[in-house]
Amino acid sequence: MEFLSEPSWPATAVDRHGHNIYMTFERWEHALGHPAMHDGLLDAVMDTIREGSRRPDKYMPAKFSYIHEFFDLPEPYTHVVVVVKMGWTDNPPGPNNFILTAYLIQKW
Repeated sequence: MEFLSEPSWPATAVDRHGHNIYMTFERWEHALGHPAMHDGLLDAVMDTIREGSRRPDKYMPAKFSYIHEFFDLPEPYTHVVVVVKMGWTDNPPGPNNFILTAYLIQKW
């Protein structure tokens, strides 16, 4: 993998609701397996967390999908979707909100 500047792992962002969310390198490698995903989209993934809208999963209330439109994605894609699991850790106590995956979609 080649990055213009080496990102720091885990990559983190704060969503519009004040939740600190992180992505590990292992999850980034997983996301790169989706069609048209490439190293240059990491900033778009983190921007989706910061600026995108979110909706809860109907079967898992602690899982959310964030979505954000971008105009410079590979054709024919228009939006980035980032799936986040909200959780809690006991040691040390605190939130544990992490990205499960990210992918591109075409939305009209």
